[in-house]
Amino acid sequence: MSQVRADLASQPFPAATEPQAPRMRLAEITSHVVRNRLSALGLCGVVLLLLIAVFGPLLAPYDPAAPSAARLQAPTLQHLMGTDNLGRDVFSRFLFGTRVSLFVGLGAVSLGLVAGTLLGMVAGLRAGGVWDMLSMRGMDVVLAFPLLVLVPVLAGILQTRTIQLGPIGLNSIAVVGVAIGLVSAPVFARVARASVLAEVREDYILAARSFGAGGFELLFGNLLPNIQAPLIVQAAFSLAIAIAAEAAVSFLGLGVQPPDSSWGTMLADARRYVIAGAWWLVLFPSAGIALAVLSFNLVGDALRDALDPRAERH
Repeated sequence: MSQVRADLASQPFPAATEPQAPRMRLAEITSHVVRNRLSALGLCGVVLLLLIAVFGPLLAPYDPAAPSAARLQAPTLQHLMGTDNLGRDVFSRFLFGTRVSLFVGLGAVSLGLVAGTLLGMVAGLRAGGVWDMLSMRGMDVVLAFPLLVLVPVLAGILQTRTIQLGPIGLNSIAVVGVAIGLVSAPVFARVARASVLAEVREDYILAARSFGAGGFELLFGNLLPNIQAPLIVQAAFSLAIAIAAEAAVSFLGLGVQPPDSSWGTMLADARRYVIAGAWWLVLFPSAGIALAVLSFNLVGDALRDALDPRAERH
């Protein structure tokens, strides 16, 4: 019997390092998204927005910050989306604003995903301990405040701190991205903690612990590959929320500041001229926000169905 135990101890245990859930294949996920018409439409919207963000500034016919004498002109062949109250080309501002809005959304979600996942995974691995209690109660405090209340407060604090720091401070785009990212972190922390709690009792985790795996190896070598599916889905939905939050904060004047333009700042500049009949100043940035939110939500729904093994396949 002792010889059998020695032989078993000398052999690697594959279940300790390989995830129990089936590996996610990009081709299968893409195929599932494309087969559904709504999710395929959402994916097309996401790709279109990304292309505009990457190549849009190269296609802009005018400087988005350059005023002109052609003020409040309706859309024409010369100005495809009209001009604003300062004579700036709305189409050029829309192209640059798409880049800024997507950059803020992607940056905020990336920050929230990394910070929240780390906090949640550690809390789940040490469930019932002091770290779990303190971190989760802190997340509860953040979640107790509405998003559109907490983000402007954090953005205002960061803006003030940036002014005090001078040239080494963050610019307005980074400020609103950090504020939204900090507010979105508790959602990812909750998802990560719940997923870890569901996995820590699985056989491959028990086997990894019996073979002496440390906390770092358990978190990133065993648990993270098996909990990434719900985090990816949550990231897709959070992108839609982050873009809408940036637009709301910039509309209130606490987000992206001139000369940078975003969809929110375009709406803020247009609010005084809507009654005068300048409908194009509101239509195009609002359409951009609606397209982004709808597209990311549709992609999130498709990813949830594709990555959830219990979901019914249509």
